[in-house]
Amino acid sequence: MPLQALVISLDSEDSYYDLEALAAEVRRDYFPKASLLPIRWGHRTNRKKRRSIRLGSYDHRTSEIRIHPSLNTPIVPRYFIQSIIHHEYLHHVLGARHNRRFHAQERRYRFHRESQLWLKRNLPLLLGRKARPVLRPVGESAAPRQMALF
Repeated sequence: MPLQALVISLDSEDSYYDLEALAAEVRRDYFPKASLLPIRWGHRTNRKKRRSIRLGSYDHRTSEIRIHPSLNTPIVPRYFIQSIIHHEYLHHVLGARHNRRFHAQERRYRFHRESQLWLKRNLPLLLGRKARPVLRPVGESAAPRQMALF
């Protein structure tokens, strides 16, 4: 399946990912003492190109997690969606600030590096742009740089 098919139309009944099951697994593995939070896909918009994208959010008033609906496709790896759920659970447990403690806990997610690398490689597609090949000068390390997911 070509990566340009990233944004596909999925109604809640036709959802590719079961968010509740993914969240239950994250909670079981990383937050066993936290309550199970309500989780849902966000609202779909008609914008094809965007300058930024909010992949997930946590509402402290309702304790609800929302995940961007463009991620509800088989092209997006399961571990990437779970990394967003993990991030939002951290907001539930630690608060809104992205401080050192928050980032240290975020790095404990098993697929943290893979998730950041996947985002770095696929962000143009999530923004509705064409993918550009990643060109590195000869001798430059292929190791991914640290970047925030949200």
